[in-house]
Amino acid sequence: MATVVDTKLYDILGVTPNATENELKKSYRKLAKEYHPDKNPNAGDKFKEISFAYDVLTNPEKKELYDRYGEQGLREGGGGGPGMDDIFSHIFGGGLFGFMGGQGSRARNGGRRRGEDMVHPLKVTLEDVYNGKND
Repeated sequence: MATVVDTKLYDILGVTPNATENELKKSYRKLAKEYHPDKNPNAGDKFKEISFAYDVLTNPEKKELYDRYGEQGLREGGGGGPGMDDIFSHIFGGGLFGFMGGQGSRARNGGRRRGEDMVHPLKVTLEDVYNGKND
């Protein structure tokens, strides 16, 4: 195993850099349960940090970048690429909703592009709709 230059994400999950996938999952589940906003409304930022750390450390490419270059490696994608700068600025810069909600409509509909809107003229009144008329 290469030298890990930054352990912040490991520390967030309370694991060591040589933690197994099972150990990461176990720690994440325990912490996510404890800090989930439904259970602990004041811990939303902590929950997002935990989720981000788990996402990075369970993704082989992201984990390799993080282990090798730390937070800077994630920001730059390991050497000048677009990287994860937006995500990182939201997580460690304060505005965390960008990470959780910034996925856009493509994430909500399974990554498929939305087609053109379709318009079908209907000859019904508002009263007909209210009363359930269907012919």
